[in-house]
This record gives sequence, C-alpha cells and structure tokens, in this order.
Amino acid sequence: MERAWPFEDVDEHGAIRTPDQFLEVKGSGAEAVVIRIGLNDAQLVLVDGNGAWKRWVYHSMEEATSVAEALGIPVHVGEYPEEMRVRINSYPRPPADYDKAAYPEQGGVGPVMPYPENRPRRPESSQKESSPPAKA
Repeated sequence: MERAWPFEDVDEHGAIRTPDQFLEVKGSGAEAVVIRIGLNDAQLVLVDGNGAWKRWVYHSMEEATSVAEALGIPVHVGEYPEEMRVRINSYPRPPADYDKAAYPEQGGVGPVMPYPENRPRRPESSQKESSPPAKA
C-alpha cells in the first residue's frame, strides 16, 4: 500500500510491547536468549536477523524459557552465542531511535532521571553566571 507524502517513510507499526509483536514486525531470522538477572528474575531477549533486539523481564527462568519456546524460534539459555553477539554489536541503530528519547543523543535508553547536570545549558545563561556584576 502506498502512503501519502508525509507518511511514506514512516513505520506503520507502533511500539513493540510483547514478544509476539516483535516476531510479527521483525520475525525473519529471530532468535531468543534467556538470561538470569538478579536472584530469581530472568530476561528474555529477542534478536532479529539484523541484530536489532528487545528484552522482557520475567519472574523466573522457567517462565521466560516457556515464553521463548512458545514462540517457535531457536532458544539459547544462559548465554549469548558468539555469532549473535557479533550481529547485535554490528547493528546500526536507525535515526528514529535517537529522536524519541528524553536525550536524543543517548537514544531510547529508557527512563532517565532529569538531573540538572544532564540538561543542556544555554550559552547565555552560563555567561551571566560567570561575569561579575557591573559597578556604577
């Protein structure tokens, strides 16, 4: 389907919120990795054929493994295979990932606390603070 001018290069899919949605959008060549995090929790990481990835956290290794196996894709438990690591590290993130974050230069890294030292400073405000007051 062709789209009108402002939307011709816009992805039609919204945010990916479930592993099933990840496979619908990026399913070709996808693989799953289940890794323990913390004392009891586990994360399910889905990686597509290009190296793009998304993760979900579950309350146990068994729960994450069962979700991964239900997807019908290859599942790796405990560690990332070397060829998958190379694929993830060589994936060039699209510019849209950098545009949708609180700090565009950092990308979609999740919630970032708005510490004052992390906010960009305007040049004129730093000049006012550093210059001594004028004497009359």
